[in-house]
Amino acid sequence: MARTVWFKSTADYATSEIQRMILAGELPAGERLDQVRLAEQLDVSRHPVRQAIERLAERGFVHLSPHRSAVVTAHSVSDLVELYSLRESLEEMALRASWPSLAAGGIEELEAIHTRLAVQDSEADIEGYMHENRAFHLAFYRDCGNRHLLRTITTLFDLSERYQRTALHSARRQTRSRDEHAEMMDALRSGDLELLSQRLKAHNRGTQEEVCAMLAPETAAAEA
Repeated sequence: MARTVWFKSTADYATSEIQRMILAGELPAGERLDQVRLAEQLDVSRHPVRQAIERLAERGFVHLSPHRSAVVTAHSVSDLVELYSLRESLEEMALRASWPSLAAGGIEELEAIHTRLAVQDSEADIEGYMHENRAFHLAFYRDCGNRHLLRTITTLFDLSERYQRTALHSARRQTRSRDEHAEMMDALRSGDLELLSQRLKAHNRGTQEEVCAMLAPETAAAEA
């Protein structure tokens, strides 16, 4: 289902669209970003595109060379490990800070998000699936009471979305991910913070293992 999004500025629109194209693989890893072509494609001037590229470089989606040429950041096992190790530490902190709110009634919203996520077909509608998946995961941390922590977690989650999409190429991972989401909700319903923490970590590690297995042949070929 199409979602209407309003942007405060043309630069916000360009940033959102270029990030979406990177995540969707329309701008693959290693591709040079042509500001003129992107401006024409988005029907905007070059200035907001340049602003968008600079923002995406700050977030880690784009690499800027000393000569200011921009390329989409490459996938790698080392990047995957760095992202998820930091996510694990920060998400654990945010989960514990959010727990009083979750236990006091935050479960209702998570139940609604999980219901929508559970019926999403990642093969038929990857964008719809990723939208609900993002909402589901970030809802566990939203009431942590620290805007800097939440902003950092959100940025890291968005950076890891390319790896999530890669993992979902595996039918096995699609099924297991759905089961793990249900297991997280069971832990939340039972009021077991420690079990929920364990299941969140296991879920993220499952994604890492799947992607590492997929990237290993590419890494070996590149090094040969």
